[in-house]
Amino acid sequence: MKILGICGSPRKKNTYFMIETILNSAKEKGAETEIISLVDSDIKHCTGCIICEETGECVISDDMKELLLKLESVDAIVLGSPSYYNNVTGLMKDFIDRTNPTWKDLKLKGKKAAICCTGSQNVKAIQNCTDILVGFAKTIKMKVVGNVTANDQHLHSKSVISELQKLGEKIASN
Repeated sequence: MKILGICGSPRKKNTYFMIETILNSAKEKGAETEIISLVDSDIKHCTGCIICEETGECVISDDMKELLLKLESVDAIVLGSPSYYNNVTGLMKDFIDRTNPTWKDLKLKGKKAAICCTGSQNVKAIQNCTDILVGFAKTIKMKVVGNVTANDQHLHSKSVISELQKLGEKIASN
């Protein structure tokens, strides 16, 4: 089982910790894992040209071409973003928009997805960020196996870490 973590945070801090905890738990179950921080990637904005819907390929030349190949080659994907104004970050939104070439042929259909979001707001507000990522995964026909939403202040609590570890075990299971 190959699992790819996509971190939509501009910092390698709380969201990165969540994804890393999920992936470490999955690794303990035998999964091969990798984490990509979108901040380290050159991913341009979607131009809305819709050529990808005709050809299945994006005309923009950047790191997204390689990332799309990675997404297609794995069994599962962990998506994580901090909540910025009750939404995903701009980094994550650009990533979501640029997955459009996978839509026509449903290239990610049936792959497992795990979602995690954190932020400094109350958990109800952070849940909006989670709902956006869950909605994205379902739109592209991925199988959402679970999600964890946590306030930054409680991120390192035993209960949140346990939830993240259980999600890692779940995404790694057949």
